Amino acid sequence: MYDGPVIDIHAHIALTPQDAMTPEHQIGVPGLVAAVRLDGVARAAAIVMAGRGEPACTSDRNDAVLAAAEGSDGFLVPVVSVHPHDADAALTELDRVAGLGARIVKLHPNTQSFDVADDAVAAVTRRAGERGMPVLFDAYNPLDADQPGKFIRLAVTSPEATLILAHLNGPRFADLLAFEIAARYPWWPGNVYHDLSGTAEMFAGSPYAEQLRWVVRKLGTDRVLYGSDWPLCDPAAALAAVRQLGFTEAEERQIMYANAAGLLDHR
Repeated sequence: MYDGPVIDIHAHIALTPQDAMTPEHQIGVPGLVAAVRLDGVARAAAIVMAGRGEPACTSDRNDAVLAAAEGSDGFLVPVVSVHPHDADAALTELDRVAGLGARIVKLHPNTQSFDVADDAVAAVTRRAGERGMPVLFDAYNPLDADQPGKFIRLAVTSPEATLILAHLNGPRFADLLAFEIAARYPWWPGNVYHDLSGTAEMFAGSPYAEQLRWVVRKLGTDRVLYGSDWPLCDPAAALAAVRQLGFTEAEERQIMYANAAGLLDHR
């Protein structure tokens, strides 16, 4: 079992009571750090989410998460957000936060109510790529079975961007084998990662655990990241779930640390 440093790429910070995702979601930096700073966890994301049509509020929220990360002695990774439908305002905000040290951009098709195939999403993704910021998508939508294909198209049409697709497509994780097929072609840009948040905990110890491990290996353990999805999931249970899936020590090191470290050190 790998027992080195861990990076949690997927955890949400609540900066105001309105940001809280569950009744247990503590407000501010102390609550986030207390929840995710388990033994061995060296760094953790602090994710905010932008609303549509409120660019001033989006900037304030991004500034707050950047300040939270700045005051965390390097523990928190600031994950900012924009809304694709804010068009030019979203692109301007990406330029601004990139200069202030933002590391990752968060987009959520379900919460932010957009279609991954929308041209506005591609514009945001390309601009984030140009500024050296990977884009972390919530990538499981039970109402859009075509979404994996839309992400493949987005990856191909935005080769300068790095996409992190969260949740490994949830209970439909086998559909992600389409990415393994795409990777066989010379036109594939190789710019997609996946995170195990939520899904590892859902299937660890289940009859599907072996299948999940097999799919992850087909995608490549060098392309998969650990994330807790706090506060929707318990970080200790999320970390234990990845360890229960039966990966080798070398594979666990990739998933829990090396892949995320490589993305964060790229800038």
